[in-house]
Amino acid sequence: MSTYHLEFITPLFSRGSYDDRPEIRASSIRGQLHWWFRAQGGNATDEKVIFGGVHGGATASKVVIRTSHLPAADKRAEIATLPHKQGGQASPKWAFPAGQGFDLHVLTRLGGLPSALDSSFRRALEAWLFLGTLGLRATRAAGSFVWTPGSDAETSYPGDFESYEANCQKLLQGTAMRFGLLTGVYANSEAARRVVSDTLGGRDDRQGQGDLAGLNDPLGKIGPRGERKTSPLRFRIVRIASQYRIAAVWDGREKVTGNRSSDLAGIIKLLAERKPALGEQLRASALAG
Repeated sequence: MSTYHLEFITPLFSRGSYDDRPEIRASSIRGQLHWWFRAQGGNATDEKVIFGGVHGGATASKVVIRTSHLPAADKRAEIATLPHKQGGQASPKWAFPAGQGFDLHVLTRLGGLPSALDSSFRRALEAWLFLGTLGLRATRAAGSFVWTPGSDAETSYPGDFESYEANCQKLLQGTAMRFGLLTGVYANSEAARRVVSDTLGGRDDRQGQGDLAGLNDPLGKIGPRGERKTSPLRFRIVRIASQYRIAAVWDGREKVTGNRSSDLAGIIKLLAERKPALGEQLRASALAG
């Protein structure tokens, strides 16, 4: 179907059975494609036809995700998951650093997909390529990447930020997702990742924890028993022509996230007051419109 070469521009924190062995897993990418298919309004019936499933009778997936030319194990490094902090508080973990990459192969089988479902799947794939990330701290822009299409791919990487923004708006048109490309330009990806990592509600920010709880935790939460709520406010670093900017997506599916549009307005206001490096950009973006 199509092949892409992906190069990570922020560290990929994605491990298998061992903490010190980062991995790039086809199953993790499939999970991301599932998420974007649902985010764009895909229903459970169509999702099962595309990706397969066991509920209501087992069905094999018509889509195959494969990876090749993976980074060697000796390319791994211990990298801060919280780059805005120092020492142990930065919570370093083993990861593949920026600059590592792999080939992604997307194929169909069992007769392929009907035309309408093929279009829906391709739209989800493009949404992940343009807006998605991979691995731990993915909503805070870890696992951001650029990509180069193979000769069999039907979409190409944008040559400027205007084209990137237009593509993202088109991909999310008619969905509950809201998108904003922030105005700040950074010389490197880590500078941008520090900005999106330095938010509110950390272990030493009791006031922030309380304020976020009042907005139904719009930045996500880890509960006392380890239960997790994924942040409906998601970030990705975008690189075009040696410049780096931050893209933000708000998951507006209230039945999925439990968050309302007023929670988005509330978190933007809080960030603008306390973390202006990020909050002021959000307030000036289309996300706040």
